[in-house]
Amino acid sequence: MAQLRTNVASQTSTMSLPYARIWQNVILTGSTAINIIVYLVIARALGPYLFGSYLFAQWLATVTVPAIGAGMSTLSSRQIAATQSRESPRLMAGIFYFLWYRQHRSILLYCLVYVGLSLALTHVFHDFTPGLLLLSSLATLPLLLSSVAGITLRSLRRSDLLTLLHLFGNLLTLLLIIISTQVNGRPVEAFILAFALANTITLVLAVICVMHLLPMDQALAPGIFLRERLARNMYQSRFHFALDAIVWQRSELLLLACWYRPEQLGFYALGSIVSTRIIGLAPSLFSQWIFPLFVRYLPRHRYLNQYDAFVRTSCYIIFLAVPICTMLILLSPTIVVACLGNSYLPMVKPLRILLIAAVFGSIATVGLTHMTNHEHYDSRHLQQMQRKLNMGVATLKILLAIPLIIFFGMTGAAFASALAQIVSALISILLCKKLLLRHNTLL
Repeated sequence: MAQLRTNVASQTSTMSLPYARIWQNVILTGSTAINIIVYLVIARALGPYLFGSYLFAQWLATVTVPAIGAGMSTLSSRQIAATQSRESPRLMAGIFYFLWYRQHRSILLYCLVYVGLSLALTHVFHDFTPGLLLLSSLATLPLLLSSVAGITLRSLRRSDLLTLLHLFGNLLTLLLIIISTQVNGRPVEAFILAFALANTITLVLAVICVMHLLPMDQALAPGIFLRERLARNMYQSRFHFALDAIVWQRSELLLLACWYRPEQLGFYALGSIVSTRIIGLAPSLFSQWIFPLFVRYLPRHRYLNQYDAFVRTSCYIIFLAVPICTMLILLSPTIVVACLGNSYLPMVKPLRILLIAAVFGSIATVGLTHMTNHEHYDSRHLQQMQRKLNMGVATLKILLAIPLIIFFGMTGAAFASALAQIVSALISILLCKKLLLRHNTLL
């Protein structure tokens, strides 16, 4: 969620929007569109029942990755990249090796945990076989190593290479998925293998880029204090991830799988994926396109202070997120029929409920970014308060989700999830407001 970059100091620049940045934004937009097409092709090829099985297996394979893999969460990845970027090239190469071998141990732990988890869950979820769940983990393993290469490229400030690699991976995935649609008999397994192959090839290219940018043959091993700092950055956000997984990462799918068939899982999971993408849409439009245009064509556009930037940026996000979500709520039946067919119409109701929460999630990205980037004591204190309050939100969601899912199915799951997300977003907004008001008062 914390992808919005509201840097107040950057507004003083009167330079035009660089063509490189425009090109990068176009590539990101195209990559997102390709990813959407991949899901549409798979949904049409499998149908609601098999597509539900596929989405649940995919979610189960990836939901625990940030907790186990080093640097897989957004917060830890950014902190490790910042630490690595301050070192010399030879030491950066040594940090890459340190993270690479550390990640192999994480892969072993992931395999052990996932094998036991998949075997145990097949006794609870009778519609899923151990083979399907284990095969889904195969496509996830390259992602654990790709995170190390991504952190290193980010520390080298080569976001252009990361963007191109992401685009290449999505294009290759789309090509392999289209080929897999011609496989008769076991299309789910063919799609999972297509993802695994695409992720592996993209990983190889990322490692080749790192080897060409750093003197790998002259790498210096990081010292004990640097290793301790890197290890602390790797795993300090696990508790935060656990709360995020409950509130924002479709944890209610486990309860749905206990009482409902895979097609219900597919309808809800697809609606949840759409709403999650919409959360980042308005902040991305503002940070990548609208704000740079403000700086270029409105040079007198100034923020008075950080609190003023927070309020005005939040208003801009509201003016973007509300029309987008309103339009999708009204047109969702038409869009679903046009893209997926009449068989996917049951996903419209939970999607509409989740889109209401998406508005609040988009607005909360502004506050989350300010609190994450704030280095003062007040920020750390309020972040601890936020974790405690989010523990209560996670507990509230669990208590609501169990009876609502039992009696109302995916509609109840959507209501419980939307309520928890709205409360969590409001907490982030109010705490950020308190932080910035206090900071401006001290100034």
